[in-house]
Amino acid sequence: MKPNILIFSGIGLALISGCAGPLDQRWDEPTYRAIQSRYTEHDKEVAGLDGQEHSYPSFGLDTLDVLSVEDAIRIAIEHSPELRSAGYRVDAASGRVLQAGLYPNPTFSFGGESLGANAGNAGETNYIFEQEIVLGGKLKKARAVAESDRLAARAEFVAQEFSVASRVSRAYYASVSANERLAKREELSALASQLLEAASSRVEAGSASLPDQLRAEVVFEQAQIELDAARFDAKAAMQSLSSAIGIEGEIELPLISSVNQLPELPSHEDLLAATLDANSRISLARIAIIRAKQAHKLAQSQSTPNIVLSVGPRYSDIDSESTVDAGVSFRIPLFDRNQGEIKATLAERLSASSQLRAVQLDLLAEVSQAWSAYQSAYAAAGRYQNQLLPKAEKTLDMTRQMYQSQKTNYLRLLDAQQVVVESRIAYVNALQRLHEAASLLNELSQTNAPWRNPRDEDQPQAEVNQ
Repeated sequence: MKPNILIFSGIGLALISGCAGPLDQRWDEPTYRAIQSRYTEHDKEVAGLDGQEHSYPSFGLDTLDVLSVEDAIRIAIEHSPELRSAGYRVDAASGRVLQAGLYPNPTFSFGGESLGANAGNAGETNYIFEQEIVLGGKLKKARAVAESDRLAARAEFVAQEFSVASRVSRAYYASVSANERLAKREELSALASQLLEAASSRVEAGSASLPDQLRAEVVFEQAQIELDAARFDAKAAMQSLSSAIGIEGEIELPLISSVNQLPELPSHEDLLAATLDANSRISLARIAIIRAKQAHKLAQSQSTPNIVLSVGPRYSDIDSESTVDAGVSFRIPLFDRNQGEIKATLAERLSASSQLRAVQLDLLAEVSQAWSAYQSAYAAAGRYQNQLLPKAEKTLDMTRQMYQSQKTNYLRLLDAQQVVVESRIAYVNALQRLHEAASLLNELSQTNAPWRNPRDEDQPQAEVNQ
């Protein structure tokens, strides 16, 4: 047999034995796909710019007339750098799944002896093809471990998505509440100014004393201090909203989602069930158990030695003959049977099983605490709306009528007005706590994701969010 025939035959056998594992499957999670299609090419360009500045795609705020909480969440998720980073970690894990299933490459070596001999110038040459045969199901088990890592990366992406939504929702309603408080403080400041003018006029007319005027001045200054604080609070809340969305500048659009629009939540039992079923931390803990099990199996399989097969032609120009060399080699598991790694992975497997219970207990406590805060804020908001505010406003109307008919003084009118304004501010605070608790419960249960659904055609700016 001629050497070249043996060479090509050996190459063909090596390539057949070294074929790759199954290709990666695509993940059809809608948010992941949307972010990937929007930013992948752009981020590739940025990665090759060597530090040069490069603008990211527009947020689309300039095409909106108003900003709802749903729009704010959708925009933040579409442009979140944290989500993009989490998405690339999913891609990285997918690449490792592919790599874990690849068969070892064959090797080729050439050797020559007695080159330039008198009996034959070509001497004796040999061509060796080697292929490692993986035994013990190592490739399949390594691919299973990598697949668990990919599932974990996906769960982390979903957790990051709900985290962004929760952060934006809380920042949005904090800004709305801060603006509401600012409006009430402006109302109280205007009233304090009017009462100060009235007190000054009465002092000049002799119907009031100087201490009455001083009291009105103190109240006016207090109202101004609280008004300034409310302005700073509203500005800071708006900046926090911009940061939560991912915008460096200020948001000029009106915020149309009102804190009075109460969120609708399932029952406490349904929230607990949803959290224990869908929360990413539960998913990660379960995946960790599966991964530890697969890693333990992989460690056990490592004790099975692989076989290295070799074959190749040998041609002797001295003897004018061609032969074929064949060989088999493998490691003898005499000392190292991977026993240390087997013991370690078994301990990690037991640890992962215990960690799942710890995560479940932590989530149960967090849901119960958030539910308690939600119920408390809901009850407080209901009392303010149905009982306290109507009574305070009725008292203010009666006091105002008595003041106009000169049956009471301005101090009582001021006290009545302060009670109303402070009650309204407390009502807004309760509504803010209500929305914050609802956002946290939604983040924990991970069942409600309205930002994934396209807006109805009758809603404004539908094209912007598609």
